[in-house]
Amino acid sequence: MLKSKHLFLIIYLFILIPFHLHAQFMNYGSDPSRFKWNIVRLPHYDLVYPQGNDSMAYKYALYLENAYPHIQKTIGKPMQVKFPVILHPASMSSNGMVSWAPRRMELITTPSSDLSVQSWDKHLVLHESRHVFQTGKVMHGIFKPLYYIVGEQSAGVASFLMPIWFLEGDAVSTETALSNGGRGRLPEFNMIYRAQMLGGDKFYTLDKWLMGSYKNYTGTYYTLGYNLASYARQRYGADIWAKTTSRYPNNLYFEGSFKHYSGSGFKQLYHDTFDYLRREWEKLDSCTLTPNYLSTSSKDYTSYRYPQVINDSVIVALKSSLKDINALVAFIDGKEKRLSYIGNINSRLNFRNNRLYWTEIIPSARWTHENYSVLKSYDFESKRITIHTPHKRYLTPSIDKYGKTAAVSQNSVEGQNQLVLVNLENGKEITSFNVPENAFIKELTFTDDNTIIAIAVTDQGITLFQFSPASGQWDVLLKTTSTNITSPLWRNGKIYFESGLNGTNNIYCFDPEDKQVYRLTSARFGAFDPTFSPSDNRLFYSDYQANGYKIASLAADSLLIQKVNITQPTPLPFVETLVKQEQFNLDSARLEAVDFQPKPYRKAIHTFKIHSWAPFYYDVSEAMNTSADDLSTIVKPGATIMSQNTLNTAIMQAGWYYQKGYHHGKLSFTYQGWFPIIDLAADYGDKAYNIAWTQNDKKQDVTRGYYTNRNLLEAEARIYLPFNLTKSQHIRGIQPAFTYYFTNNKYQEHGGSEFHNFQYILPEILFYNYRRKALRDILPRTGYQLRLQYLMSPFNTENYGSLYAARLTTYWPGIIRNHGLMLRLGYQYQELDGKALYLPKHLIEKPRGYDFLYQTRQQWAFKADYAFPILSPDLNIGSLIYIRRLRANLFYDLSRNQANKQNRWMTQSSCGGDLIIDWNVLRKTYPLTTGIRLIQPINYGKFQAEALFSITF
Repeated sequence: MLKSKHLFLIIYLFILIPFHLHAQFMNYGSDPSRFKWNIVRLPHYDLVYPQGNDSMAYKYALYLENAYPHIQKTIGKPMQVKFPVILHPASMSSNGMVSWAPRRMELITTPSSDLSVQSWDKHLVLHESRHVFQTGKVMHGIFKPLYYIVGEQSAGVASFLMPIWFLEGDAVSTETALSNGGRGRLPEFNMIYRAQMLGGDKFYTLDKWLMGSYKNYTGTYYTLGYNLASYARQRYGADIWAKTTSRYPNNLYFEGSFKHYSGSGFKQLYHDTFDYLRREWEKLDSCTLTPNYLSTSSKDYTSYRYPQVINDSVIVALKSSLKDINALVAFIDGKEKRLSYIGNINSRLNFRNNRLYWTEIIPSARWTHENYSVLKSYDFESKRITIHTPHKRYLTPSIDKYGKTAAVSQNSVEGQNQLVLVNLENGKEITSFNVPENAFIKELTFTDDNTIIAIAVTDQGITLFQFSPASGQWDVLLKTTSTNITSPLWRNGKIYFESGLNGTNNIYCFDPEDKQVYRLTSARFGAFDPTFSPSDNRLFYSDYQANGYKIASLAADSLLIQKVNITQPTPLPFVETLVKQEQFNLDSARLEAVDFQPKPYRKAIHTFKIHSWAPFYYDVSEAMNTSADDLSTIVKPGATIMSQNTLNTAIMQAGWYYQKGYHHGKLSFTYQGWFPIIDLAADYGDKAYNIAWTQNDKKQDVTRGYYTNRNLLEAEARIYLPFNLTKSQHIRGIQPAFTYYFTNNKYQEHGGSEFHNFQYILPEILFYNYRRKALRDILPRTGYQLRLQYLMSPFNTENYGSLYAARLTTYWPGIIRNHGLMLRLGYQYQELDGKALYLPKHLIEKPRGYDFLYQTRQQWAFKADYAFPILSPDLNIGSLIYIRRLRANLFYDLSRNQANKQNRWMTQSSCGGDLIIDWNVLRKTYPLTTGIRLIQPINYGKFQAEALFSITF
């Protein structure tokens, strides 16, 4: 029997379900339709992967099953269910995800270019498996019977009440404790907190670090969570989270469960954690070399990365900030000049022969899980950007001294790692070489004699290779180490690189002659991206400070030249404790072979997979698009079932609900496994009506509607092609669509006795092209959207003509940075000559503050919005509310409407404004947007006020 104190929480959970499930039932996208799939039934997982990837899939199976019994040691056993794992090898956007509704683990297998010392497959397995255990562990107490009521979404509700910092931080603790790698071993992982604590104006609150800010840079909650979760284990024992997650399902209060065993709430845990870290970081707080800084000072967080010295007066870098997107900038005699905005860069910059090279992620035109990493360059003479290698998977480019050949790292869809040489004149591959032990090359640099230095990640750690393309010989320069090494640079017979060896990221060099490694810098918080001036008399690098990365330089004759042992990194806080608590290391353990018997995975017979249900009805998409006035009607009496298949190609929701005295059956289905996406929807219930012709007192023909005994059926089928043509800083696309709509409401022919169902066909096409938004942008700074539509009713031409519509939305910079102006213009025309009825559908939006009169021959519409931020207070009210931003939007709407040729034009216009708050509640990272809209109709109508509400997952 449920305790009374749980009643409110249960009701609260049911209200949250429609919103939270939008995040659970995330449309994670689909793989190319050309893929054929295999499945392997493992003891704890069902591994699904594209055919041709058996070798890669076996390694994942090996690590998943061998890690499984050890991951549970400090969290407890999960519910005993098979967990689907899907491998996505065609995407370059390295990532992983675990979801419980439907239950699945999604792994993008291409290694990240930011990889440290641990192989990508082991990193993913340790981190994402811990998520499986976290939520699976709490599926008892109230959540166990809840499963029988709402299905797998019960686990989603359980995780919703668990802090996101714990879920991600505990997973980072696990990846660190169970391997030689993990982000907890990297000084740069905690660098933001360390710099803010020791070098910033003020250390932020728990709420600000967790939920973010528009005023200051706060990193991610992964780091915050790692610190809190690891400190708790160090202070209260290895089993503190196992005990907390065991108690939590019985009282639905995660913090209270933690406090029961620790005597400390989360706020106190936060203060204790960072008091401890302050003492540890102060031991490392030394800087014996003071560099010269080039980049301009700014109160706002602004970063300059990957400096390249062009000549004695020009230095180029990648600039990023909270108020603007990534841009290439040049410092010319100390003055900053923007060269060009760029897109999703995933490599360092590399300068050679008056060109700047890098790689950048470009999406596939259609498939979410297929994209590319292409080689680009900026020409300083033409001031243009060139794509040298479209539709490739290249990373970490280095250019030879002649500027003719690029060496790049490539990870194939099948998981083969190669070093590739590319002809820069035509973008074609010259040759490719397999890497020993199939190690992933994460960084490259050419030497003076055209051999190549490669930093590669193997199953044992990081190896420094020297490779000769002429002979195909790979030579090991440094023994494999668990110390992170990156950003290699060959200069005068030595290899310069960056590493966190001494507990702070610094610049080092390796001398192949004496086989020794030397530390060169003594940065306070971190030194990165080494490069030299043309005369070799100064070392330039990116130096991290509390307000961002700054370009720093040191005279070459002032460098430390301090001999170090690269195999003995300085221990960082928590790491040794975590390792002792776990006593298992996936990198060094002897792994037991798994029974690996792949079988074809038939997509057709796995189209449907029912995962959740509910003893009430709600539509997830409807819930996320509803207005504030409709919140109370989201959940209706009835029942719901939901299906989403493993490959995320078929999504279905079906249900029954009762509303206003009528029973309804509703079905929606989306299939995205083909090149076009197909949406189907149907609603059966209520009463259909007829529209008949009759005569009024003046003997004029008029229509009269009346309800019939027929049950109403409304159905819609839509097919569309979402072409993604995003390029560089511009988000672009074309989306042609075709919609067929049917209802059994009937309309009588004018002058006849027959009735016809109302049906229409809507071909349309959408074009869009707008600039990516910076964090502080409310609207895109520039761009447009154009939608062209043609609505026709081919089966009832006796009554209806066709309707044409065009809508153009444009974006313009505001008066001040991060202000935005949006102008919208629309026009629609309906053929009425010889027709009896107006189409009962409008394509142009109404002016705010008015309802449409659906009698339109032609209509012009204009809307102007000016959006701007007012204040970013970063204000928390206890643990209940955290306010990030207050913003406003001023608007003016105008509509000119003509009902027919004989009628005069009618005007509807209004003006007003929105006052909006961006905030979070109960320390949840899902942003809420609430506000009030004030509308003053100008032509007729009364002053109005409306509530605004939205939530983003």
